[in-house]
Order: sequence, then C-alpha cells, then structure tokens
Amino acid sequence: MDLESIRAREFPGLGRRIHMDAASWGPHPARTGRALDAVNRRREEGGTLEAGYFTRILSDARGQAALLLGASPGEVALAPNTTWGVQLAATLVGAGPPGRILYCHGEFPACVLPWRSLLERGFVLEEVPSDAQGRPDAARLLERIREASDLRAVTLSVVQFATGVSVELAPVVEACRAREVFLALDAIQALGVHPLPAAALEADLIASGAQKWLLSPWGSGFARIHPRHLDGPTPLPPVVSWLGFESAMDFATLLDYDPTPLPDARRFEPATLGIQDFAGMAASLSLLNEVGIDRVAAHVAQVQAPLVAWLRRRGGEDPRGPVVPVTSLADGERAGIVAFRSAARDEVARRAEEQGITLSVREGLVRISPHLYSTVEEMERVVDLLDEVH
Repeated sequence: MDLESIRAREFPGLGRRIHMDAASWGPHPARTGRALDAVNRRREEGGTLEAGYFTRILSDARGQAALLLGASPGEVALAPNTTWGVQLAATLVGAGPPGRILYCHGEFPACVLPWRSLLERGFVLEEVPSDAQGRPDAARLLERIREASDLRAVTLSVVQFATGVSVELAPVVEACRAREVFLALDAIQALGVHPLPAAALEADLIASGAQKWLLSPWGSGFARIHPRHLDGPTPLPPVVSWLGFESAMDFATLLDYDPTPLPDARRFEPATLGIQDFAGMAASLSLLNEVGIDRVAAHVAQVQAPLVAWLRRRGGEDPRGPVVPVTSLADGERAGIVAFRSAARDEVARRAEEQGITLSVREGLVRISPHLYSTVEEMERVVDLLDEVH
C-alpha cells in the first residue's frame, strides 16, 4: 500500500486542516472508527454477549502491541495511559529498599511525578541537568548511573516531548543492567514513528499511551513488562484488579477468591477496561504494523525535509538568534518531532490557527510533528507561514 492511498482510505477527513501535531494527539484511521462503532452498536442491542467477546478484543489489542514492540503478548499489560505504566514501575521499585531515582531535566511530568509516591518511604528523586540548549545530557546521565552508589531506578523518555531529542538507549540500558538498576522508558513520543532499538527490550518497563503517534482512542495504551519481573512473586499493582487473578478465569466460581495472580502481565492491568477503546487501539496498531514503522519513519523524514532545510537556512547556534533549532537536523537522528526556539513563537501559533495548521508550542519551543498521513506539500505550506512570520 502506498501512503497516498492509505491517507485517502484511512484518513478521509483530513484536508480541511493541516495536522502537524501528532506529538499531542493524532486523528484515528477509518478502520478504528469502524471498530469503535461495532462495539458500541453491539452494546446498544443489549442481550447476552457470547463467552470470550471481551477476551478476544483485549487479546487482539495485546497481540498488536506486542507485534509493534517485538515482544510477547504475555509481556503486555493494557493500560489507559502512560502514567499508569510509570506508576507501575514505581510500585515495582518501591517494593525494594529505598534509593535514588534519576531523571533528565525536560522530562514530561508523567515520566517523573508518579515516582514522588516513593519519597515518604526514603527514596530520593535526582534531576540530571540538561545541556546549554535544554537537551538531555547523555554523558552526564551515564556518569550518574555509574557513580550513584544508592541508585535504584532511571526513568527516561525515549523521545522528549518538547525538544524531540532522544538519548541513545543502548549505553543507558547497558549501564543499568550492569548495576541491576530498574529502567523505565516512557515511549509515547516514539512508538508509531520511531523504531525502537533492540536494546530497549532489555528495559524493565516500557510505557505508552496510544492517543498520539499510535493513532488510537484516548484512554488506550499499554505497558510492556520484562519477563524477569513476571517470574516468581511480584508486588501487587497500584490498583488491584479482581481480573488479575486466577479466580476471574471462571465467572461461575468468583467467590472462591483465589488469590493466585495470573502468570503473565495481565495481573498488572486495571480492572474493567474500555473495551471499545482497545478494539479501536487494536485496529490502529494493525495499520501501523501493516505499513511498518521503518517505512513510517522514512516517510516522516521526507515530510520533515522542507522544514529541516528552512531551519538550516534560517537557524543558528546563537541562543540569542531569531531561530534556533533544538532537535537535531542531521539525517537519521530525528524522530517525529522537530522543535526550535523562535522569538516569534506566539505569532507563529496565531498565524497557524488562522490558516488551519495545527502545531504546538511547548516550553518556549515551536514543535512541529507530522505523521504517516502528512504530506510534503503540507509541510511546504508550514514553511511558507514561517517565512511570513520571520
């Protein structure tokens, strides 16, 4: 399937606006709308649902998420958002002795604030300063991972939400594994547009909401838990779900209250999930899996090209300059986000809204984030707007 025909078939509503804000949320494909409607229509009909109706939908969602990650479905716990997964990481770490938790300056709050639940138990949150441009300092992070004697966990975005910058994961994973330090990855700005390196699967937990680059309904997402946390006794999740126990496998004997947890990542899922949302997520992920994330990434790089060329012409490293790129402009070093400083950022946002272009301003940066449904011609219109303002 070529992406032009995919856009026509799966995103027929696009065209009235230019959506360059996949880092905030993404329009869902037509197949996702059909999946949502099918569940809602079935509910409107009433009556008895056949055995396994809910199980099949949730199993399909886990399977599509696992395929996207290159993991096993048994390692995937469905969740309503990224925060749930990060809170689960804090719960797993909190079951052990107190220590230090590292994060980089510039992380999204969902990557940091759930860990504060551990402070009253003697844990310490330490921020690793960014570089002069506000980007994560990989060398300083690795230094702290290797030197902090009481280190228990590192919480890290695969791609930062404001700058679009990603720390090289392989050295971080290696340093954490060498010391048996828990590594939690917030992958919401990567999955769906930025292929994860193989090293990412050695992280202890990968969390992601699905409403952005994964093109899925709000309230859908998942966490992938490494198998080393699924063997043997594990702490209970932040919210204990009755569906996470063996007793839930037979609705005819629920009052046995069997306390045996399920043997896989399902034990970590919150209770009754939004079935329609996960039916939609499975449909959205099926599209991404059919296209392939490598192909999505290559297309997004092509769409970014006019913007990257404009930033090379107009941008500079002088932090006092009118336009300063923050995301790397080098080929192969970007994910889906291109961010830059501009003294005219508010005017850019105002003009974009007037012209039907959706983009965002985050932490003083203009952030532009196209996806597989975006076109080079649309990005050229964005560049025309930038030229008008600057």
